[in-house]
Amino acid sequence: MTDISTASPPAAEHGRTGPGTAPRRLRLTSPAGWTTIVTTAALLIHTTLTAGVFLDIRYVLAALRTTGASGISPSETFAHRPFFYRWTIHALDSVTGGTDAVREALMRSAGLALCAVAGLLLHRVLRRRMPGRDALLVAGLPALTLAFAPVIDYLQPEWFALVLAAVAVAAALGVRDRSRAVALAALPLALAVLMKYSTAGTAAMALLVVFAVDRARGLLLAAATAVGTGALFAFSAWSGSRELQWLRDMPYINAHALGNGPVVLPDLLLRTVYYLGDRTALTPVLALLPGALLLFAATLPARRQRVEAGLVTVLLVVIGLAVVVYQGNWFAYHGESLPVVAAALTGLAIGRWYGAHGRPPLCLTVLALLYGVLAPLLAFVRADVDTAALAGLAWAAALLAGAADLLRARADRPGAEADLPGAKVEAPRPRGRRVPVALPVLALVACLAATVWPTSGVRIIEGDIVTTNAELTEQARSAEAAARQVDAELPPGAPVLYLTFGQQAYYIGRPTACRYPFPTFFNVPRQLTGVPSLESTRENVRCITQEHPAAYAVYQPSWLSLGVIDPRIAADIRRTYACPAPQGRQLVVCRARR
Repeated sequence: MTDISTASPPAAEHGRTGPGTAPRRLRLTSPAGWTTIVTTAALLIHTTLTAGVFLDIRYVLAALRTTGASGISPSETFAHRPFFYRWTIHALDSVTGGTDAVREALMRSAGLALCAVAGLLLHRVLRRRMPGRDALLVAGLPALTLAFAPVIDYLQPEWFALVLAAVAVAAALGVRDRSRAVALAALPLALAVLMKYSTAGTAAMALLVVFAVDRARGLLLAAATAVGTGALFAFSAWSGSRELQWLRDMPYINAHALGNGPVVLPDLLLRTVYYLGDRTALTPVLALLPGALLLFAATLPARRQRVEAGLVTVLLVVIGLAVVVYQGNWFAYHGESLPVVAAALTGLAIGRWYGAHGRPPLCLTVLALLYGVLAPLLAFVRADVDTAALAGLAWAAALLAGAADLLRARADRPGAEADLPGAKVEAPRPRGRRVPVALPVLALVACLAATVWPTSGVRIIEGDIVTTNAELTEQARSAEAAARQVDAELPPGAPVLYLTFGQQAYYIGRPTACRYPFPTFFNVPRQLTGVPSLESTRENVRCITQEHPAAYAVYQPSWLSLGVIDPRIAADIRRTYACPAPQGRQLVVCRARR
């Protein structure tokens, strides 16, 4: 960003310091370093083995598996996700095996490998532009943020877009030849856009970072990404016969998207504030952002650089929120980029603070540890939490912590003129025992790992912790048990028509001959009157009304209520299948009327 030079770091920053300096490296061989490594590894292993994947990922996996068993390619399968994301998940799934739990753990392990690759590439680039300690913190903390992403975020299109964006930034800034750098970076950045289309916001954030470091590369990369995105989208439209149709039809089933109704600005701003509160409760590292920005700006030597640092940070947050507001569903994973920005800036602030003062920003470090401890405890108060107010307090506390660290630094200076933000002074010898860099990193790991505990929230909506990790696991067990009941009622190997959500089909696993394995276009309120006339809806209906429909249908009344959907579609289902009364069951087996 502002102070990332293209030249090699000065000798002092490599450890060859002058009189009065106190160099700090992130020594991984020290006791603190080993403690940090072992703790991080243990937490990552724990979440890999226990968290599984979220409902949305099971939806996509179920769509690809059930249609694939009938010979339908991922290019031709509707899974509410674009072409390149479907193939990405299919590729990950194809290298797994065993039970569902084992396959999910293997997919999460592959995700960890992708985080490691992105982090290592960034580190290799940044260590040529900044001290090694800073490079490791700035590259490592965002990678760990993605690795510790709550289960609702992990492997989502937004998550993959961030990994691809990190690779693109590394390519754009790491290759010396400008043309080659832009060419290499444009491909992953174009793929980031095409993970979900709305992930164009993630690509824009990556372009802003590159532009802040190198104006020419940023502009050239923007142009190359636009061309690459167009070319790859054209390929997807050519390879998948329905891609353009699905792109055109899907906005009709999202009643909340910006532009699908009147915009009431006060309500929109209030909902955005609540979303920020919910997202901060989910990933508390986001609350460190104000304090980290204050400390980073204080280490910059010029006012122009401080203004630019603040402007870039604000723009990154605005872009991240704009994506959430545009989609209008306020799902947590739509804002996955926000904690990554906070973690990167926090790492940069801590690294530069060590370089300037020879010690960590103690108050901000303690606050990070405190947030990591408190966030999983919110589940014990559940709906009584006003996350908007709580997040406001947490952000204010981070700002105060940063100010307290500035005051502590001032107290160690011999003259007041050295206390001004950005003043060029030698790093003092810290009073008392030296604090290894690994210890603030350990505090940040605790903050990032607030997402892995059984009581940690997964779905938080306007302060109401709807679902925790433990409850999500229990819901999956319940869905698996219901699927076993259904499987016992069906003849071995019999294909079915699914009138269910994807998680239920994920555990049933029976093949389906419909390219729309789960009739999403049916499951819309009656007031969306334009949906029944869509070509995708008509294709959904043809799966039911064709001359020889599947002999069995699996119906989930809680997901597809025949009294809520379009009456004509409900009548088509009733004419084709005879469904018994649910009698409290999650799923029922319907037989074709023949």
